[in-house]
Amino acid sequence: MASKKGKDSGFFAAARRRRNRNLKIIIPIVVAVAIALVVLTSRGGPALHNQMVLHNHVLLTITSDGQSITVPSQIGIAQIGKAVDPLLYGDHSLDKYGMQGMSPLHTHDYSGTIHVESNSVRNYTLGEFLDIWRGSDVNGKRVQATVNGNPVSDFRNIILKDGEKINLDIKS
Repeated sequence: MASKKGKDSGFFAAARRRRNRNLKIIIPIVVAVAIALVVLTSRGGPALHNQMVLHNHVLLTITSDGQSITVPSQIGIAQIGKAVDPLLYGDHSLDKYGMQGMSPLHTHDYSGTIHVESNSVRNYTLGEFLDIWRGSDVNGKRVQATVNGNPVSDFRNIILKDGEKINLDIKS
């Protein structure tokens, strides 16, 4: 028996109306998610990777068998047109966190200031800096470390925090 609605009163018509109603809900959600992904992806592209979001300075002083060691300039920096010195830039595993042509852990001069300039907010350690600077030989040696005058037992895991003063006393 046909009703006033004709063919729209049967089981298949009800299923069709339900499907149409669900599509009216699902399609805007899918579109909103797609737009959100496009926006997030465009922000996470190359522009973000070159944007500095972490900038700290840590002062490192080193003595070896009583002699002061100068922390070199240009650790972790690739100079345009020059071959990279593997003693000053030996480990490139953190490059994805750095600014173009630099490790996120580097020096600009001979002051002992380690610059932490990163496109990601994360902890960096003294061990990571020493891996980049392969010219510092602490293998097989006894190293006593202090941070702001306080002794630290595991010098490689010292987190590089803004304004801190780290001293390494290396003995053969």
